[in-house]
Formats: sequence, C-alpha cells, structure tokens
Amino acid sequence: MLADDVFGIFLAKLRTRPIPYLLVLLAPLALAGCDFERVDTLCAEYIAAGDMGEFTEQANGIALDTTSGLEWYRCAFGQRFTPQGCVGSPTLLAWSEVEDYLSEISTKAGQAWRLPTEVELEAISETECLSPALNPNAFPNATVDNHWVTGEGLREGKPCVVYTYNGGRSCRLPIESKRPFFMVKAR
Repeated sequence: MLADDVFGIFLAKLRTRPIPYLLVLLAPLALAGCDFERVDTLCAEYIAAGDMGEFTEQANGIALDTTSGLEWYRCAFGQRFTPQGCVGSPTLLAWSEVEDYLSEISTKAGQAWRLPTEVELEAISETECLSPALNPNAFPNATVDNHWVTGEGLREGKPCVVYTYNGGRSCRLPIESKRPFFMVKAR
C-alpha cells in the first residue's frame, strides 16, 4: 500500500519535472559502466627479488636500460649505492640549483650526467604496481616523491616532475620547491 503511494507520487513528480527524476534513475546505470579498479600492489611485492626487468646491472651503481640504452644512476642524487641498496637521504634542490650540482658532479666524476626527461623517467615507471612505481631491484630504496625531470615537446627544457608513487607527471609545481632527482649519463 505504501509502495503504491510512493510510486504514485514519483510518477506525478516525473510528469511535472522529468529531468531531475530521470537523472536519479539513470545515474546508477551510468556508474555501473565505470571502471573504478585501481592498482594497489606494491612494486616490492609485485616484482620478484633479483628481477631487474629491462635493466642490466653495471659497475659503480649504474643500471643500463636495455630498451632505451640509457645509463641510470640507481639512487637519487645525494644517496650512495651499496650492495645493500641506496643509503643516505636524497639531496633536495630547487630547480635553479639542479644544473649547478649536475655540472659539479659531472666534473668530479669525469663523465657527463644530466636530468632525465619526463618521458624517460615515465618510461621506466612500472604500471602494474606502485609506491614507488619503479623496479625495486634496479632502483633500491627509491623514495616516493616528485622528482625533477626536464620537460619535452611543448614543455621542452621546462621544469617538470614525475611522482614516483605511481609514475604520474606534472609541469605545474613551484620551481622553488626542493625536490629529489635521478641522473642519467649524457650521451
């Protein structure tokens, strides 16, 4: 009896103001088609111990990306690579300080180092796992943070970041913020 009364009221309202009531009826159908699935597997659990994926271990804490040919320092700038992984804390720098430090490290190391581009760091990001979305065997103890990268395309040479939690990138963060970064050997 009550159901008939409620249904009757609904039909009366539907005749006078159909749009809001149709939206109420159609919203569950629209949402049923949405994919709310998200990745929530940690890379340390997803990637088997010792599996370097597309990387080959080189001497002195360097990993060669066999897909791109890039040589990556396996730790963020400021950390030191040891057989147990990266130790120490990454050096956090504002965008304006990064080039000076890269120039200094290149001079002292006798080999040129540069920031990766946004596409290069995104290319090594793992899409099936996160926190950080990097191979933990190739980049041990990587921190979850926005890491400085160089923009490409319309953002050529501009300051951008890749968020190592999930591999997302942005070129809209303040350049005076202090952030970590990875290094690749310049060719």
